[in-house]
Parts: sequence; C-alpha cells; structure tokens
Amino acid sequence: MNSLYTLGLRQTSAIQADLDKMRAGDASSSLQGQISASLAALSRTMDDYDSMAKREMIAAKQEKAYSRVHKFRQEHAELRSQFDALKKEAANAKLRENRSELFGSTTSIPLSPGVGPSSMTARQRSFAAGPSQPQTGMEESPFSLRPAVESSTSFRESHALREQSFLESTESQLDQFLMQGKEVLDNLVDQKNLLKGTRKRLLDAANTLGLSRDVISWVERRTTQDLVIFVVGAIFTLVCFYYIWRWFG
Repeated sequence: MNSLYTLGLRQTSAIQADLDKMRAGDASSSLQGQISASLAALSRTMDDYDSMAKREMIAAKQEKAYSRVHKFRQEHAELRSQFDALKKEAANAKLRENRSELFGSTTSIPLSPGVGPSSMTARQRSFAAGPSQPQTGMEESPFSLRPAVESSTSFRESHALREQSFLESTESQLDQFLMQGKEVLDNLVDQKNLLKGTRKRLLDAANTLGLSRDVISWVERRTTQDLVIFVVGAIFTLVCFYYIWRWFG
C-alpha cells in the first residue's frame, strides 16, 4: 500500500510539472497527450489504492488510507480542471494565430485575377464596345465585388480552421494512443518480471520439497534400522541374562 501511495505522489508531481511547462507556453500535442495519459494512470492508481484500503484489516490504517484516497481524488480533480483550462486557452491562442495568419495571407492576394470579363461594369463594357453604342440600363457599382470576395475569404478561413483543428485532434489522439501503448508495454514487462519471480520461487519451493522428501525417507530408513538394532540387542541381552542366571545361579 505504501508503494502505491508513493507512486501516486510521483504521478501528481509529474503532472504538476507538465502543467507548469504548459503554462510557460509549451502547448504541444505531445505534452497534452502525456498529461492525459498521466491523469489516466493516476486515476487507476487511486482505484487500486482504494481497493487495497477496503481490504485493510486494521481500522486506523484503513481510515488513514481513505483520507489519502480522498486527498488524491481532490488533487486529481484540480489537476484535471487546470489541464482543461490550459488546453482551452492554448486552443484559443492557436485559433487566433491561425486567423491572423490567414488574414495576412488573404490581404496579400491581388484581386485582379478574380475580375474577369463577366464582372466588368456596364460603363466598362460600353466603353469597350465603342462610343457609337448607347448605354442601356443602370451602371453597376464598382464595389459589387466586395461581398463575393468577403464570402470567399470567410469560406477559405473556415475551411483552413476546420482542417487545422482536425489535424490537431488527430495528432493528439495519436499521441494518446502511443502513450497508452507504452503503458501497456510497461505493464506487460512488469507482469513478465513478476511471473519470472513467481516461477523462481516455485522452483525453489519444489527443490526444497524434494530435499525434504529425501530427508524424510532417510530418517524413516534410519528409524527402521534403529528399531531392528534395538530389538536384536534386547533379545541378545535377555539371552545373556538367562545363561548367566542358569550357570551362576
């Protein structure tokens, strides 16, 4: 139980250090995935510690373990809320940065390629046709292209933002999958070491039992031999006493 408590303290310290890095400006997807995996590992550690506390027989130790579990859960909730707030802040900052970059790129694009013969004003068409043709209808406004340009800009902006958010979410999920795979691999290695230790102890116990059987069989044989020697000696002694009594009595 103490080992789980120490592990929980180390995990809490590691998560706090990662959150400090995130506050310092490192809002990479790998760091966010690492924090998510660490929070999940801390949750599993709390569950294991809680289950061990329920099996504790001493009331004082059980109460102390419950208080530690409660403290761990409070710290976990606080760390989770801090991580969510920092992640939201980083996402907003990234969104503002992408928007500013997108606006900067769109303002540098000239509008002349988008203006074709179909978008010429009536005055320009009449001037190109020559002075002999009369003008018919109302002249179009020279600012009629602005709504189309603005709608195209907003469409490209929304498309770029959706693509950027999709890439970020995909990268975050991949990092989480990698961290989960690493944790599974570490658990498998720990289980392998545990099984190797168990196998070694079983072999030692088997060897000890085999030696004990040999010793027991040797003791039984020696006991039988001692019994035979005792019986023969007793009979010999009685015979000697009989002849001594007969000859000298």
